[in-house]
Amino acid sequence: MAVFHGLIASKTGTPLQGDVVEIGLLLPADRADALVELSKRRHQSVAQILRDLIDRALTDDELATRWS
Repeated sequence: MAVFHGLIASKTGTPLQGDVVEIGLLLPADRADALVELSKRRHQSVAQILRDLIDRALTDDELATRWS
């Protein structure tokens, strides 16, 4: 289970069941609204979209690290 140490925000990285962690996210209201509209158009939850973006960023970083 991932545990986050040394973060200032209270209860950031609160462990849930299994290997899942809840992370709070602050966004400007217009970006949050746009994200909700995107989720409706894609028929995906906001969480699914964010997980996909995070996965893509981590994969891109791994590939960039291998070739540097």
